[in-house]
Amino acid sequence: MENSDSNSSCSDSVSSCSDSVTIYPYCEQQIHRHELILNEDYHAHEGKQCFGCGLVLHSSSAVYRCIDFSSSDVDEAHEGCAQFFIHKSCAHLPDRIKHPSHKHKMDRDNWPREEKGSCSLCGIKVKGISYLCYLCKENYRLCLFCVIPLNKINIDTPYHSHKLTLSTRLATFQCDACREVDTDFSYMCYTCPFYIHLACSNLPNLLETKIHPKHPLRLAYSLPEIHRKFLQHCTICRTQLFHSHWLYYCPNCRFFAHIKCAISAHISRLDFLFYKDDDDDNLVHLPLPDHESLLQQCIKKKIIYWLQDAPVTPPVEINHWSHDQHRMLLMHRSGSIIADDKGLLICNLCTKSISTVDDTDDVFYECSECDFILHRYCALFPKEMQHDLEGKLVGIQPSVHEIWSCSLCKGFRNGAQMQTTYVHCTECGTTIAVKLDIECALLPKQIKHEVHHHILTQYRDCFSHKCLACNKPTREGDALFKCLKDDMAVFTIHVNCVLKPHRLTHRWDPHPLDLIFSPAEVEDHPHEFQCEFCSEEIDTNCWFYHCSVCDLSFHLGECLDLSPYSRVKFGATNIKIQDHHHGLTFVLNKRRQPCQRCHKDTYGKPVLECKPCRFTQHAQPDLCS
Repeated sequence: MENSDSNSSCSDSVSSCSDSVTIYPYCEQQIHRHELILNEDYHAHEGKQCFGCGLVLHSSSAVYRCIDFSSSDVDEAHEGCAQFFIHKSCAHLPDRIKHPSHKHKMDRDNWPREEKGSCSLCGIKVKGISYLCYLCKENYRLCLFCVIPLNKINIDTPYHSHKLTLSTRLATFQCDACREVDTDFSYMCYTCPFYIHLACSNLPNLLETKIHPKHPLRLAYSLPEIHRKFLQHCTICRTQLFHSHWLYYCPNCRFFAHIKCAISAHISRLDFLFYKDDDDDNLVHLPLPDHESLLQQCIKKKIIYWLQDAPVTPPVEINHWSHDQHRMLLMHRSGSIIADDKGLLICNLCTKSISTVDDTDDVFYECSECDFILHRYCALFPKEMQHDLEGKLVGIQPSVHEIWSCSLCKGFRNGAQMQTTYVHCTECGTTIAVKLDIECALLPKQIKHEVHHHILTQYRDCFSHKCLACNKPTREGDALFKCLKDDMAVFTIHVNCVLKPHRLTHRWDPHPLDLIFSPAEVEDHPHEFQCEFCSEEIDTNCWFYHCSVCDLSFHLGECLDLSPYSRVKFGATNIKIQDHHHGLTFVLNKRRQPCQRCHKDTYGKPVLECKPCRFTQHAQPDLCS
């Protein structure tokens, strides 16, 4: 047989073989009526034979056996199950071959039947697996021993510089394609130490799989040079892909997979990685839709216990722990005269616009004497609450110009904070203060995020991992979200990354920017993604923001040039300090002015200012250090 025939027959056979043969750990091909399980090192008893080739099993063999092998009893339903064995190599023989002794292609026949008769070539009675031509009336059939030796030829391949020879002797080797150590039939190079599975040598150049139905996957004998700037990981098992590994990939979508993972995409076990939880309807879903707050999402899901007894008709006048010096009146949005420099009404508790919570009656609470405003639902927020990680939280309302950082999302705030302390060191008694903003205090223990198919659970990290969103390391004690169901990889995300909005606006683009979890979400974009701000290439293993209309992209973090003080409520007036005799105004400085205390530039920083006196001072004392 010529080399071209061998290559074409192998190529024809593998596509169907990939659809039906499971590589690891189960075998579902219709060789046996029950599911088969792989044993890589089975110590066979004397006389045990392979169902496929009929050879006696070695003392240590890689075999599939019936999953119901545990019982030694043989009944009508499980007859022969305890005695069923098949070599791993026999289970993965191609489904279709082209043999030079016959004009048609021949299909694999797995089932032993009396009417199989004898091999048309050697005349030996066929008992196990054979190959049959269904087009010929004479039922042309070949036994396994007449098929395998035909591949004992030297073949030229595009992935190795020397000719390879197929050895049918079962031997232990490491496959240079899939990197697995195995005992199987292999092609080997007699010039240099190169080994490859028979199945791996026949991999199709294009593979269609349900894991990536958008485009066929291309076979590559090493990671393409264009994708080597960043670490690449298998999309299926999420372990690192090394440059020398064979892989299947999609250049348009930047989808990468080990060859075995890609072929095994049809295995039922891998469905475990992609099924969606059924019990997530009542969970908070992130990222949040446009113009919706976490509070509103919690209200929709009915998971806030302190809203259960909320009155249908809100009271006209209330006292609230965040503003106990005055009573607050129920107001309609159109009747309020309190607004910031953009005409927005900002809640002092959560520091978000009143419009971000959909109050059906369009009302909120305000104290006109102090310019203090509360959402209708924020006004119901309790002073004490229980948090899944932090325990009991107690609410305080800092001064209007006091800026602090949330312990979970790390964002700057000047709204209400929920506080607690915990002992960090039992020997010296060191305690750590925890400060949470209202949203992070509301963030439930379990959430559902669009990027992952399982429920994510909030927990405190004790080890160093990499955040799947920003690729930055986590620190000991960080609060994170983790998938507890996926045992194949650590799926971990920072809290502040989980809370990233689905869409945001940027002054450099007239269109909204969308949060991209995978480059496959951007249609027809085979070239690299470059950050518009820093001009560096974006690692598409991380999340990023993108405008498909203008083809503009930004890194997830600082490159978006968003103010770190976007959740700080400015505009408070008549603030008294010892260093100045007039009342001051709390603003985000937009002028080049030095601080009166430390003489540093205050541009872009929160300051207390007195315009008549041209007095400016940092509002954050730590900025003066």
